[in-house]
Amino acid sequence: MDSEPATGCSSRGGGDQLWARLSAVAPGAAHGILRARRGCARQTRGVSVTTPAGEGPSDTRRLLVITYDFGPDGPVGGLRWAGITKYLARLGWDVCVLTAAPPFGGAAAIGVQVERCARLWTVGDGYRLVRRLIFGESLGLSRSISHGGPPGGRPRDLLRQLRNEVATFLSLPDESHGWMLRAALHARSVIRRFQPRVVVSSGPPHSAHLVAAMATIRSPAAWLIDLRDPWAGPLPKVWQSHRRLGTRVFRAIAPRLERLAFGVADGVIANTPQLAEVLAAKYPNVPVVCVPNGVDPDGVPPPARHRYPGLSIAYTGRLYAGRDLGPVMRALGIFFQHHPEAARAGSKLRIAGDADSRHAQVFNDAVAVAGVEQYVEVLGLLSRADALDVVSRSRLAVVLAQDQELQIPAKLYESVAMGVPTLVVAPAGSAAAVEGTRLGAVVRDSGDVEGIACVLERLWQDGSPERSSCPVPITYDAIALLVDQVLGMSLPPASTRQGVLAGL
Repeated sequence: MDSEPATGCSSRGGGDQLWARLSAVAPGAAHGILRARRGCARQTRGVSVTTPAGEGPSDTRRLLVITYDFGPDGPVGGLRWAGITKYLARLGWDVCVLTAAPPFGGAAAIGVQVERCARLWTVGDGYRLVRRLIFGESLGLSRSISHGGPPGGRPRDLLRQLRNEVATFLSLPDESHGWMLRAALHARSVIRRFQPRVVVSSGPPHSAHLVAAMATIRSPAAWLIDLRDPWAGPLPKVWQSHRRLGTRVFRAIAPRLERLAFGVADGVIANTPQLAEVLAAKYPNVPVVCVPNGVDPDGVPPPARHRYPGLSIAYTGRLYAGRDLGPVMRALGIFFQHHPEAARAGSKLRIAGDADSRHAQVFNDAVAVAGVEQYVEVLGLLSRADALDVVSRSRLAVVLAQDQELQIPAKLYESVAMGVPTLVVAPAGSAAAVEGTRLGAVVRDSGDVEGIACVLERLWQDGSPERSSCPVPITYDAIALLVDQVLGMSLPPASTRQGVLAGL
């Protein structure tokens, strides 16, 4: 993420000046664009940036968050608002979260009320189970590295395309199918009882936004859409072969749902400035702001007392889309050729995560081509705590973001917050590359294998046990200050907003 306040949009009606003010709350952590929205039948009813004279600081500020995942230890999608709401509660917000996630013990401790609405089994679930049993689709990486066998993925023939189309249709609008309608009814009940000033829906799964759209009908609450990933696009070429995102069903339905939600919501929050720019151009009448991801300082382990031997490298996460460890493994092979003593010292690349059959085969082939079989350890799926422990004990953390121009993997913030030197493999100018540079990580393109090998060599020769420090705030206690300002902005009607912005 760029540290310049303008983000290349200095002509956008004064939004830069407003966000320069907001960025002072969390320096270097946010950028945004404020554009007039059409029709503005409903306004953001929160505390304005400068509190009106008739409104006292003791007035209750209530926030309802609708998100499929939520919690400090569950899926990565639940971490963002688990961290933000924890610190919003300390800033005086009364927070309620509606989620499908199973209960966790720390909700009361962080001052957040959690309403659980469980997802029901659907026809789509049954179809996927039968498909998995019949076609034997792989669920992850093998702990034993194999190569030379037949390809793990099936040809992309008409039958496979048809299966993907059927599966996508049965799970519309997304994987939270079976939760959406029940959650909408539950959310309407919560809104009547809780009376929030602001409702935030966070996705993916993006059906959370449809839940909020139905739940806020005739409600005075302002509704903001939070996008942790793009919804209907733009999709890079590598995603066009995805079993769900690449289907005709998805391409026909998702853009319509996105336009419907954006046309009703009071504003949109993106987690990268690049995505915010794209959305602002796509929906010029919708207010779009950027609030980055971060990390809860209470959720990362302290520096490990016992590190792995040698040059220990960690990758934690799923291999999918364009994410490919091949460049890192080829660089590791080059590094061992130049420094055989590092291999003898116990240096290894440890991988905690899974992959589908096609990416698992690509991974196995890359290991074989690089000749590093004995220096790669596949740990399989680990709990978040165990995965963070692997990173904490390592000398280098790898973050993959190939073919993801608008997205930043959340794991970047975790490794940087732990002080572990971090290598971001991403194309120059992408969201992850820009943000990695801002946070002090090393960024290399996937085609720069020699450059990655040089990073390994410098780290090996350095041998310093010192942890690196992040030059900018990335913790949710700082980001919550910004969110507090975003939730409190009073957006004027469309007829007057340009005049207000011009005066900022």
